[in-house]
Amino acid sequence: MNIGNIDILGDQEETLGTAEDLTEEISMDTQIQESLGSRIRIEFETSRGFCVGYYTTNDVGHEELTMEPESVITLTSLFPAYYGAYINALNRDWVDIDLSEKYDGCPEYKIYNRTIETGSAQ
Repeated sequence: MNIGNIDILGDQEETLGTAEDLTEEISMDTQIQESLGSRIRIEFETSRGFCVGYYTTNDVGHEELTMEPESVITLTSLFPAYYGAYINALNRDWVDIDLSEKYDGCPEYKIYNRTIETGSAQ
């Protein structure tokens, strides 16, 4: 069976672009999400379901999350000493759970979804 010449490389270049294009898109996406004053909605998954919270980006880089009421119930059922949640300052793809009692380390969850709610704080 002769299927002729297939120009796979040409198709990929048109569809995917170059590595530089991809890097540029990723950098721009991160900058948009992390621009100062943006209100961000995040979701992360726990063993008892998804939790949803919001934060406004600031120049400190350790934003506190305002959790939806159902999410607070979920987190307090998992961690009776739940005190709050923050975006991890060193790896912004993770949420740190703050506990009122001090332990070595704190629970962390990887962010499942991040969405810009508004362009700037009001």
